[in-house]
Amino acid sequence: MLKRLWLILGPVFCALLLVAALLFFYPINYSHHFENEKRSAVTLTAENFKNRTQKAKALTDEDHRFVPFFGSSEWLRFDSLHPAVLAEKYNRSYRPYFLGQRGAASLNQYFGMQQILPQLENKTAVYVVSPQWFTKKGYDASAFQQYFNSDQLTSFLKQQNGDVAAQYAAKRLLQLYPNVAMKDNVKKLAEKESLTSFDQSFIRFMARINQREDAFFSTFVAANNENYENLVLPKLKNLPSKFSYPALEKVGVEEAQKHTSSNDLGIENKFYQNRLKKALKRLKGSQKKLSYVQSPEYNDLQLALDQFAKSKTNVIFVIPPVNAKWMEYTGLSQEMYQQAVQKIKYQLTTQGFTNIADFSQDGGKPYFMQDTIHMGWLGWLAFDKVVDPFVSNPQPAPSYQMNDRFFSQEWSQYTGEPEEFK
Repeated sequence: MLKRLWLILGPVFCALLLVAALLFFYPINYSHHFENEKRSAVTLTAENFKNRTQKAKALTDEDHRFVPFFGSSEWLRFDSLHPAVLAEKYNRSYRPYFLGQRGAASLNQYFGMQQILPQLENKTAVYVVSPQWFTKKGYDASAFQQYFNSDQLTSFLKQQNGDVAAQYAAKRLLQLYPNVAMKDNVKKLAEKESLTSFDQSFIRFMARINQREDAFFSTFVAANNENYENLVLPKLKNLPSKFSYPALEKVGVEEAQKHTSSNDLGIENKFYQNRLKKALKRLKGSQKKLSYVQSPEYNDLQLALDQFAKSKTNVIFVIPPVNAKWMEYTGLSQEMYQQAVQKIKYQLTTQGFTNIADFSQDGGKPYFMQDTIHMGWLGWLAFDKVVDPFVSNPQPAPSYQMNDRFFSQEWSQYTGEPEEFK
């Protein structure tokens, strides 16, 4: 019987051992090709967002400076004044590397950071933090799992020291991914138990396998050229040859007028026709009861802040608005929105994150928004006026003063004046 089992399963077992051995010794080569890196920076697919190799390649290029721009779906709103287009047209000293997907928020960003910690150390970053992430129930588990992978898991486990941040991250991981691989190790972190020497050896082994698997498969998947070729390069001809904000504003106004002609909400025509027009009656007044003031996302944001502090990363935070006409139509409270913004800003500033571009009250400006919740045209221009000087002139990170109370449920559910939170 044993012999028969071996004849059936033996080849499979040997094949698995061979694959594991090949992956274990597979070399990691971060060779650089600027044209490929520029395309990778705007690929904006789920695979590119959650995998390591392509972003690590770009962020380690010593001849060309790529800067991580963390966010969610706003990076997908391309027009002639999109940050990628301006950087390409005017050959800036840096290129944005966009890290974001629809439904992604701080928890996915935190686990993604674990893959590129050396590239964050003493560097500069841009972080869009949208109040609309801060829903009462918090992150959707399916969205989180979609952007999480084994390399993020072992990168996280390998680098944790059992502090409050690690404990919180492990608890959140178990909440949103109850059947996650290596669950026993994650549970130990969540319960503040020490990992055994065997645990640590196994984590290092799996981290090596996962990192090399990522590198191996990245060689078969060419950078997705579609966004660069179709959404960046064609727009260059629309821009003046010499950089000028007044001239760029004229371009933005003309383009926005043309592309928002089908409605009086200031929403891009295709978005309005394909996603809103048929649902308008149903959506009227639909957001009256929404609140972004109480949410576990405040705790998740603290994870990202904690990592930036540990990595001594100098970050500028961008807080976007909601289209004011859409806000009025759906009944979303501006007062509530500003309450959430003040809570976010308090969490940032009291810990030393004082570089903040707050556009939360600009959703009523003409051509500032491309759709209901995403900036475009003159919104991107306002973004550039603040972000470009910060990124173009990198400075050392300030001295952060981290407060672990921002990991508490009391803070996530707090509704009072932020300054009175004790």
